[in-house]
Amino acid sequence: MISSLLIGLCPGSHCSFAKEPTLNDDKEFRSPKDVREPSRQNEQITVESLSQAEIGAEVTRRDRSDPKWEWKVPIQFYGEVVDENHFQWTDLSHGNSEADSVPDGQGNFSLAGVQGKRLLVRVTKPGYYASNSNEGSFEFANPFEEIYYRPSNAKPVLFHLRKKGEGAQLIKKSIQVGLPGDGSGANVDLSTGKISASGQLEVHAWKPWPPRPLLPHYDWKVTFAIPDGGLVEAPEQFAFEAPEAGYKPSFEFDMPADAGDGWRIEVEKTFYFSYGQPRRFGRLNFRTDGHSRYIFINYVFNPSGSRNLEEASNNTVKNEN
Repeated sequence: MISSLLIGLCPGSHCSFAKEPTLNDDKEFRSPKDVREPSRQNEQITVESLSQAEIGAEVTRRDRSDPKWEWKVPIQFYGEVVDENHFQWTDLSHGNSEADSVPDGQGNFSLAGVQGKRLLVRVTKPGYYASNSNEGSFEFANPFEEIYYRPSNAKPVLFHLRKKGEGAQLIKKSIQVGLPGDGSGANVDLSTGKISASGQLEVHAWKPWPPRPLLPHYDWKVTFAIPDGGLVEAPEQFAFEAPEAGYKPSFEFDMPADAGDGWRIEVEKTFYFSYGQPRRFGRLNFRTDGHSRYIFINYVFNPSGSRNLEEASNNTVKNEN
């Protein structure tokens, strides 16, 4: 049973409404009287059948007719809950909620019979990890909001849960590596989390110093290497089991000045890594940007040699030195 299905109507102080959207459309702007009025003043605007100009005219018409119309839009919402194996949850209920949702016994739930501008939805369950996407905000009134939502029973919003496994006692480390940016590097001892000439992780950076303006774009890059081991990219969520093979000895993030729209000033990546004999496995996250001398690294590893990187709830080996 899903023990917490939080569904709330967004209070006005936390909602925004673009009163004067920018319209870019090759069709001539029509006056409000040219727009086909809906059968009900407050029903959701059907954007599929209207141009941007027509949508803008309809919003203007409603604003003039009733400044509070956006809080009176009927809300309908359809969701589906699946686990890490994509099995649908058939036992759904709501716990802490401000509106009643209706489960269908097949992993789906729906909400109707309420009015408002924006809907907040969060799905959780004890003993399970909730995906970052399990908390969402859905706009029903303003079509110019990026989160404008058009309900579809055939295409419910997907919410993911992952069952918690048997956690391991992991060691956590955090380190800031400061480099001059001229291609020179530093070695990190993964066992201690300290800079050491004999460290297994090699980090190098090429960055301009002193920092340059974002424009014009400039070349910059960072490299990571574990010669006696390697790295492989990991998912952003639920990276709990390091692979046995597939590691590459080095990784390079290269940002050339001529990358055009793909040029970025910052980067953040997550990797699985392996090192040492006997082998140890871990998960590493780094972030840096092109105008900083520092590379920020956070990682965990399993000192037992297991590939299990799911932290035990009673982990007592945190941040060992």
